[in-house]
Amino acid sequence: MPNGKMNISGGYSVKKLILLYNFDEKRAAKVRRSALPLKMGVTIVEKQKYNQPIGALVGLKDIQAVNDDFSGNGFDEEMLVMYGFMSRDIDLLIRAMNKNGVGKVPLKAVVTSTNILWNSTELYNAVKKDHEEMSGKN
Repeated sequence: MPNGKMNISGGYSVKKLILLYNFDEKRAAKVRRSALPLKMGVTIVEKQKYNQPIGALVGLKDIQAVNDDFSGNGFDEEMLVMYGFMSRDIDLLIRAMNKNGVGKVPLKAVVTSTNILWNSTELYNAVKKDHEEMSGKN
């Protein structure tokens, strides 16, 4: 894959992008340090953008952004969302994050054709539910 780009359905050519939610500056810097050599971009999603479709947050032009800022409670847990990633990319990122001392990020997701139109709170709720089911916490 030249220049860290890959083709996905719909004919888009995209770079790999990581969306970070609720990371403090120190941990976000460690994620950036992990992603940079892998040619992965990192964007911090601020709470006022939680109502935007995930596709709009990753820069897809065909997905309409919402005009209003988010005004709800949102969520406080860290969440890491990966766009344009293959299995190998996920493994490389996790290894790099471990090497750079990021530590565990229990809530992780990959952008899919199913969740690309969801907003951040919808994605968080689904990821949180899946995590609780997988870890036997519900």
